[in-house]
Amino acid sequence: MVLAGIKPVIALVGRCGLERLAEVLRARGEAVAVLPGADVPALRILDPELVYADPFDAHWATPLGTGALAGRATEPAAALAGPAAILDVLGTFSLVVRGVRLPPVGAFGLEGAPPPALAAVFAAAQALTRAHRTIDVAGLWARHGILDDAVRFGPGHGEAEVGPLGESRLGAGNAADVEADAVLAWLAARRGRAFKALVVDLDNTLVYGEIADPEFSSRNPAWCERGTTPVGDAEAAWWRAPRGLHEAIRVCRGRGLALALCTRNERAFVGRHLRIRDDRGPWGDVLRDGLLDIANFDVVEAGFGPKSAACLRVAERLGVHPESVVFLDDSEVEREEVRVNGGGVRVLGGPVEAFRETLLTGAGFFPWTRTAVVALRPDSWRSRAAVVDAAEAGEAALEAFLLDLEIVVELRLAAEGDEERVVELLARTHQLRLTGVGVVAPGARVYVASCRDRLAEHGLVAVAWFVGEGRERRLVELAVSCRVLPHRIAASVLAACLAREPRAAVSRVDTGRNGASVGVIEEARGGVARWVRVAWEIRAGDGA
Repeated sequence: MVLAGIKPVIALVGRCGLERLAEVLRARGEAVAVLPGADVPALRILDPELVYADPFDAHWATPLGTGALAGRATEPAAALAGPAAILDVLGTFSLVVRGVRLPPVGAFGLEGAPPPALAAVFAAAQALTRAHRTIDVAGLWARHGILDDAVRFGPGHGEAEVGPLGESRLGAGNAADVEADAVLAWLAARRGRAFKALVVDLDNTLVYGEIADPEFSSRNPAWCERGTTPVGDAEAAWWRAPRGLHEAIRVCRGRGLALALCTRNERAFVGRHLRIRDDRGPWGDVLRDGLLDIANFDVVEAGFGPKSAACLRVAERLGVHPESVVFLDDSEVEREEVRVNGGGVRVLGGPVEAFRETLLTGAGFFPWTRTAVVALRPDSWRSRAAVVDAAEAGEAALEAFLLDLEIVVELRLAAEGDEERVVELLARTHQLRLTGVGVVAPGARVYVASCRDRLAEHGLVAVAWFVGEGRERRLVELAVSCRVLPHRIAASVLAACLAREPRAAVSRVDTGRNGASVGVIEEARGGVARWVRVAWEIRAGDGA
């Protein structure tokens, strides 16, 4: 149901506990509709921003579980026909799936293993959800200390509330509140609210204590200066490291966020001491794979001065808005200084131990789309930072560096498979835009550009499209990723496109955020820059 006259932002589809979830979401100011089934005509009328569906509700899971326990085998394909059909019809909406909740640890006694028939069906159910954005509800409950009812009360579905043993949650938290946080995080992602960089404090945050302390290596045996003897063995070093925070930061890196280290220590000193110890063998690999050292950061801000200024320098070097930067520090004094002077930098609060959960599940820490470009971003950020550093030495030094960078731009007409990246680019890019138009018009001729240099593969970084015929031909938009803004390829991309579209008119509209595009049109009229090599990829059917 939904209040008359109010367009729902979120539609909840399913029967298991979703009314309770809706109450929490409404209490937080969201307009919510609840539909017991996958009513596609109703959803089209409601037109919600987000559909959160539970295809694996109690009407499916409970009979399946009790039947398997009774020894009645069920073929996975037959058991999953209903959930599969629901996911299929909802696939055209902005869909997030309530993940299938496998029988949890402890549900089957000491052996901890469900009957093979039940395990096979649940494994197949998990495979169904892999193609969709999913909320791991069971994982959320476990991390917040909320028990699954199958552990305390036997076969069931959902979090335990009041049963034979009384209130089972033991004050750990409200399951609907936890799930609502996750739903709203996906809603933020759907709206394009994604952070682009983490700025991480070193002392007492990334490591225990201070790196300049003579006892640093004793407290943090995973790191040591090259040429010195490590403290203890590699396995012990792993268990003594703040590995939870490091894991979460690495997950954010895998989602495409840039990493910056912020410290008041001297840069060379940190570079010597924040090094993973050089052990061989499996535990040495565990340290290198699971923990961070100086080499994992795209930008390092070291030295005295306000940390707000360091955060703003990071934003400038990476070419992102300060509001896209997140600051992690153990000190409330440092946090408040950044809140006041950081130009909108997001500051995480609470104890350092709570940072992990926010980074893993918080709003803004994962994108709605995850294209192939995500895997390329770490090297791309570093290439950008290197160009920015070169620019500090002056125009001549910058041009020499760009010539040595061996920049190649590959242009082609957009093809099937490019749409998701084009949508992502238009949602994330604001600075280097000519007009700010966010939707490609039907029938437009769309060009896309990929870029690489000797330091990085940047992936698809630019899109431009043209509409109209004859004298009405015009460029609607050129958008170029901020990761290659200092490489100065935008004018070369435009020049190459205009060589294919010589009759097209070009103009710029001030959006209030696209100052980086000033002068691009004039520069493009001079042709492709000396430091850029443009290659056209012609595909069958392009006609050009």
